[in-house]
Amino acid sequence: MIFFEKIGRIIDMILIGFAWLSGILMIFSLVSVCIDVVMRYFFNNPSGWILQISEYILLYIPFLSAAYVLKEDGHIKVDILLNFLGKRAEAVLNTVTSILGACVLFILTYYGTIITYDFYVRKVPTLKYLKIPEFLIIIVIPVGCFMFALQFIRRANNYYQKFKNETDKHMNRNKRIAAHTK
Repeated sequence: MIFFEKIGRIIDMILIGFAWLSGILMIFSLVSVCIDVVMRYFFNNPSGWILQISEYILLYIPFLSAAYVLKEDGHIKVDILLNFLGKRAEAVLNTVTSILGACVLFILTYYGTIITYDFYVRKVPTLKYLKIPEFLIIIVIPVGCFMFALQFIRRANNYYQKFKNETDKHMNRNKRIAAHTK
């Protein structure tokens, strides 16, 4: 169990690092676009690379931060159905949806890795102002999806543990009731 706790702490540190990197990229994009607007309208000297880099940053931000948001339980939920369920049923449903989410994300990780590796092997460049290798742009997709999938697995485990705890409480309560009725 200590091994999994250490792995969990390492994953948490990576997720926090990715979230910070997302924030830094967002600030950089904001400032650089503002500078580009000033350069374009007041000095008639726009920078060609700022728009391109900002587009790439818009790809990086969600893939780097999605797993952290899931860890903090910050994703949008439609909990209409969950409000009608008991704690055990809610834990089961959340466990199942977390496993399904992890499966989908592992598939995206697999195909994203194949495409990224293909772009790396073929040395595909971007077709814009800056000629950046395309694999550097899309590598965030399999990396982000992999971390997101790992966090879904951790989430499924947490909900499964809640289910077990609720089941144990329910069983202990039934035993106490049965003992009192004898």
